Amino acid sequence: MGDNLKDKTVFGMMWGAVGKVGTLAINFLTNLVLARLLMPEDFGTIAMLAIFLAVSNIFIQGGLGAALIQKKNPDHIDYSTVFYWNLVVAVIFYLILYVSAPFIADYYALPLVKPLLRVQSLVLIIQSFSIVQYTQLQKQMNFKALAIRNMAAALAGTLIAIPLALRGFGPWSLVASAILASIVNVLLLWKMSTWRPTWEFSFESLKSLFSFGGLMLLSSLAETIYTNLQGLIIGKRFSASDLGYFSQAKKLEEIPVTGLSSIVNDVTFPAFASLQDDSERLLAGVRKSTKALTFLNFPMMILLMIVAQPLICLLYGSKWEASSPYFQILCISGLIYAVNTLNTNVIKSLGKGKIYFVIQIVKRLIGIGLILFGMRFGIFGLLWAVASVSYISFIINALVNKKLINYGVFRQLGDFGPVLILALVVGALTYALGLTLPCHIYLTMLIQIILYLGLYILLAKLLKMEELNTYLGIFAKVIHRK
Repeated sequence: MGDNLKDKTVFGMMWGAVGKVGTLAINFLTNLVLARLLMPEDFGTIAMLAIFLAVSNIFIQGGLGAALIQKKNPDHIDYSTVFYWNLVVAVIFYLILYVSAPFIADYYALPLVKPLLRVQSLVLIIQSFSIVQYTQLQKQMNFKALAIRNMAAALAGTLIAIPLALRGFGPWSLVASAILASIVNVLLLWKMSTWRPTWEFSFESLKSLFSFGGLMLLSSLAETIYTNLQGLIIGKRFSASDLGYFSQAKKLEEIPVTGLSSIVNDVTFPAFASLQDDSERLLAGVRKSTKALTFLNFPMMILLMIVAQPLICLLYGSKWEASSPYFQILCISGLIYAVNTLNTNVIKSLGKGKIYFVIQIVKRLIGIGLILFGMRFGIFGLLWAVASVSYISFIINALVNKKLINYGVFRQLGDFGPVLILALVVGALTYALGLTLPCHIYLTMLIQIILYLGLYILLAKLLKMEELNTYLGIFAKVIHRK
């Protein structure tokens, strides 16, 4: 990769990490406070709205943001067309949800859902004003601005949610938080971006962007349905407590997995798209990204599996201890999740919308089949089915990339295999030591964390792993810039 793009990617990854980790930390701490101020049914009522807002948002974005990033040189008309399209579709879906709110409330037998949904759906219209600006900053790889915006919006939501919860507003405090965070989000993006819409709209541009973006829309829709199907089946097939354990384990697992994957997606997609006409540089960039990514992701997920029980007890209390095996299985799935994100970004960056759509549908159909089969063996059978889908997805993604850039299963295993072996060996030693320590579980957890990280970095240094040198080089550049 060229030095300019390499530096942009490296510092983009760093600022992406700062923004994502900072936002996740703010949201996580806020959630811990609100969990002690609000009732479980308050969170449950808001959770009932999530699927309707998520599906609506997919249609509003329409995959057009991804299409703008993938397109080499989008012009002003392209951006204006997407801006007005997003706004019109957002208004349409808001009206649909407004009219549907009474029926949704009747379905849940909870009258409060009606006003909550009608108010929180305003977020759809508010956010539609920022999609183009967000896409432009992402395409320019200006992740510093996006990081500041993400953390400021999350903090604004926190500053209104906690006072309202203290005053007894219940679920309305969560709705107010979402709306204020969206408003701050839009205002900051408009301040950070110099682009402004003009009264221009092109159906030809829309048609061109939809040739790629429409397939992204359908793929995202399939992903959303598949993700929500897991909780739906658990809630229907098993007990409410099983769903509770699963939900808490999933929320905790998503902090590192979704956080890292979002950083990878935001940074590598535009970086790879800029190299779509240079297959050699693209392959080199993908390989380097894979090695650097797995060097962080593998030890993080394995360490979380080791300390799962004391970590969950510390965060949520001993009554949630039963969710620790759920969390461990989800972490096994999370090991390969970010690599899958990297692989699919290659396919998207090359403009292979049809291929991406087909493999996403195939993977989700396989996933649904395995989940329906796995649940016959109980809740853990279902969880292991979910984990297996991630590795089947990796094989499918890698087979496609073998054809596209000659980066198949065995070549990828060769790149991240040494890191995986190191992470597993250090994990086994750390876990075995934990069994012998006559300490309190939280002290044991602290010792295991320190030992794991120290031993992992030491052995990586002794083995002269290039991934460690990559990060040391990043830190050296940061210090030099300061």
